[in-house]
Amino acid sequence: MEHNISFSIIDFIFKGGFFMWPLLAVSFLVVIISIERYLAYRFRFGIDGKRLFNQVKKYLAAGDNKRALEAARQYSTTPLGNVLASGLENVDQPIDELDVAMEAEALRHLPSVTDRLGYLSILANISTLLGLLGTVSGLIASFSAVGVEAGAAKGMLLASGIAVAMNTTAFGLCIAIPTLLIHQFLSTRANRIVDEVQHYATELKRIIQRSRSGGRIDTNDTDEEVSHAGAKKKAAATVS
Repeated sequence: MEHNISFSIIDFIFKGGFFMWPLLAVSFLVVIISIERYLAYRFRFGIDGKRLFNQVKKYLAAGDNKRALEAARQYSTTPLGNVLASGLENVDQPIDELDVAMEAEALRHLPSVTDRLGYLSILANISTLLGLLGTVSGLIASFSAVGVEAGAAKGMLLASGIAVAMNTTAFGLCIAIPTLLIHQFLSTRANRIVDEVQHYATELKRIIQRSRSGGRIDTNDTDEEVSHAGAKKKAAATVS
């Protein structure tokens, strides 16, 4: 049974003609990029931002800026760790300079989060267009056979041209549709990381401003409250 399936796949590719090979190359690129990005989001950028920020906030409340900086630097491979560390390195500077320092660090590291994601949408379009090109090529071969050949040869060439047209179309769509879904999934992960960096950078600036004005830094876990408040604002805006 497995042998028949393998043979059918190979037969399907060969009957699709020349354009099946570029489509195969596109599919390999999609697999490589998708795996690399998923592993990056899962391990390289994988961090519990809420836990890190609450740890930094606890040290700031205790007046231990050095330990707060060390906590952020433990995650130097992540954009969030670098942005928070940049803010904590400039904790004694004017708030505008602190803000600029964190923004510069975010601009430096956040592009690595969305890096190569754009290639997935491009590859999805390329696979669709290659499938269409294969379809046109197969139809041209079919019409050429109708106009030139006669007898059994005409039927064989006609069937071959139709096989090229249908196989390349099907294969192109089989690559494009999953690629678009993967692109959306990975883009959602990337946007979540970017939003998290922006959110906690703003929160760090806010608690530093409160500390300088003599206010008390609340070390309770208020991040969920902030998230719920943001969700309520979005819901209210949607309703209105």
